[in-house]
Formats: sequence, C-alpha cells, structure tokens
Amino acid sequence: MKRLLLLLMLSIFALFLFAVEIPNVNFVEYTLNNGLKVFIFEDHSVPLVKVEIWYKVGSIDEEEGKTGIAHLLEHTMFNGTNALPKGGIDDLITSVGGSNNAATSYDYTVYYELVPSAKLELALAIEADRMRNLKIDPDDFYREKEVVKQERRMRIENNYIQSGWEELQANAFKGTPLGHFVIGFMEDLERITHIDVRNFYEMFYAPNNAILSISGDVNPEEAIKLVEKYFGEYSPEQVKRPEYAEPKIEGETILKLPRMTRLSLLMELYSIPKADHEDIPAIEALLDIWLNSKNSRVNKELYFNKQLILGTGGFIYDLRIPGMAVIYAFGYKEEDLDAIKDGIDKELERIINEGISEEELQKVKKQMIKSLIFAQKDLKEFSSEIVLGKLRFDNPELYKQKLEKLNQLTSEDIQRVAKKYFYSKNRYVGYIVPKK
Repeated sequence: MKRLLLLLMLSIFALFLFAVEIPNVNFVEYTLNNGLKVFIFEDHSVPLVKVEIWYKVGSIDEEEGKTGIAHLLEHTMFNGTNALPKGGIDDLITSVGGSNNAATSYDYTVYYELVPSAKLELALAIEADRMRNLKIDPDDFYREKEVVKQERRMRIENNYIQSGWEELQANAFKGTPLGHFVIGFMEDLERITHIDVRNFYEMFYAPNNAILSISGDVNPEEAIKLVEKYFGEYSPEQVKRPEYAEPKIEGETILKLPRMTRLSLLMELYSIPKADHEDIPAIEALLDIWLNSKNSRVNKELYFNKQLILGTGGFIYDLRIPGMAVIYAFGYKEEDLDAIKDGIDKELERIINEGISEEELQKVKKQMIKSLIFAQKDLKEFSSEIVLGKLRFDNPELYKQKLEKLNQLTSEDIQRVAKKYFYSKNRYVGYIVPKK
C-alpha cells in the first residue's frame, strides 16, 4: 500500500515537472435535423444518469426594460405543462429517487435531472415536454413573480454587498448587456407580464438554441433513439437577440455607495475579453498571485504587514461576450479605503515592473492545471465545461486550449495581462461605506 501511495505521489510530481499532456474526454456528438445538439458522455461507474438541457439565453439577451425575464422564465418552467400539473415535474423526479434543479446565468440557462439510469426516458420526456409545451397560467405566473421579487429583496436589497455591487455595475456597464444583475431590476420585474414571458420562451426555448447533455450510465445509440423520439418533431425558431453596445469601461470613476453596514468594502470592476480569448488563463493566474491565495501579494502586504484589510479577492465572469473582472477588499473603516486601493495598485505595479518569481509561477500553474485535470474524473460535472464551449463558441475543446495556455504560461504573460487589463485604470471603483 505504501509503495502504491509513493508511486502515485511520484506520478503527480512528474505531471507538473514536465509539460502536461492534454487529457482527452470521450463523448458522442449528434445533431438532430431541427438543430438540437446532443452530447453523450458514457460512464458506467454508478447506475445514474444526468440529463441537462442548456439554452443559449441568459440575462445578456434581455430587452431594455425587461431585465430579469430569463430568470423569471426559469421559475415559470416548474409551473407545469399541458400534460403535467404544477409541481408535477418535481413529484415525478422525486418518485424515482432522483433530483432536479435549474440555474440562470448571464449567457445561458440550464435545467437538469439526476436519476437512476433506468429512468433516462422519463427525464428526456420531461425536458422535451417543457421545451415547447409550457403552460403559463396567469394566476400561477403572478404568484411566482412575487416569489422572485421576494428573492430579490432578500439577496440584493437587504444585502449591503450585493446592493452596492449592483449599483456599481449598473453605472459601469450602463447601456450594455452587463448593466444589470441576472435577477433584474425591481421596476422591470414589476412590469413584466405573462405574455412577455410567453414571447421570450417561444423565441429562445427552441431546439436550435439548445444543447442536450446526457452523462453517466447510458448507451449512446439507445439514448439517441430516445432523443429523436421526444425532440425530433419540434421545429427550429428564428432567434433574434437584442443589439447592445459592447461592455467596455473607459477611464476611472469612483463612486461612494453608503449602505447599512459597519464594515467598509472596496470593489473594482474591469472589462475583460470573451471566454475563448487566449488571455483568460493568464488573467485568472494573475488574480491568484495578486489577490486570491493566502500568500498573495496583497494579502502579504495589506493583511499581514499593515493590517489594513480583513480579506481580499478577485474573480471573473468570462462569457460569450466581453465579460468583467471583480476585485474586492474588506476594510475596517471608510478612512482606509484610499490606502487600500493604492496598496492594491502598488502590488500590481510591482508585478508589472518586476515580474513574478518562478515559485509563484509554478505554484499557480500546478493548482490551475490540477483543478482542470482532476475535474475530469466526474464526467457528470465536467461535461458542463465541454458543453459550454460548444454553446458559446461552437468549440467543445475549449478546455484543451485553456490547458495548453496554462502549460505555456510565463511570467511575461502575467505581466502583460496585468498591464493590459488592469494597470490602465479603465475601471469603476466603489466605496461601500456605512450610511451616516
């Protein structure tokens, strides 16, 4: 046993000592005549199957004045069809020992069922039914809208971080698809009708605007026959997306955002390129070295040395349109926020001017590569990486390109993206401070 563990440790060490060979994930890809794309990931390790349907529609596809409609439709999708009553979908899935859920993002909406593999046909029948046969009862719809409005009050309006962030983002990306949160503005939710949701549904919930993913204990040939049976007769739709200005921040703007809080929070928003851009892996690596890790540059200086912050971090929204990077730091008091902002900028300047150490570079590369490779052990989860690449850019092998870029990542790449996307100070800065 000890010898086996030693060999495993040596194998992992060797994995990162040399360039990593890009693992190949096997899947079957199939397209119906109506444009529905199907991905099948065969894995017989456990007798379960996961059915996901990904629609190429999210909050960036909403018309002005109707923000939140994509998320509102997601809620409505559980209110029944012409064949199933309200709550019937949940009841059916629960009755066979399965689970189901959904999520709306900026650029997609996804629904899934995880069921025993013998119940694959049931899950496919449910998703096919509500793709085209959704019942939108006005009374049920307006009750559900109140649920969403209450969700917004709890998650956004009663949360000083989220409400401050929302105001900052609305200013930073005004007039663009990123100018609002996925949940939408309250005034828009108030005015959206069941007819609006019906029109949105009929436009975007079409076979040619979706990808069906089946992963787990499944026979691909049998699965394709079932997909043809339940989805094959649907007609494609002509999908029209609203035209907006490209999300882009120019110059620096600082907003003071008073909220009910005892702590102060610095937030910064930056523009970044689309998710398939070659700079995305370097941007993520920069954020880890600059902000995210326990021993990041900012943590060392502002947390351990100067005790100016409680914590800091950064993350990105990488989408099928140009996205955004979010940087934050929690301070003790409002008077410290200028010093915190300057301290974060100074650490970025050091990275640009001096580069990063070989130890920092190898550490971040190992972490990011290991995360991507180990994620492939669970195909029911990793399949989303492949499907999103296809949904967004018609490129199911985008994950391989990311691994290749990480293999080739250099200190110069980190310096370059730091200067290009963050040092220019094209950003919106928010000071979320106690209301006096």
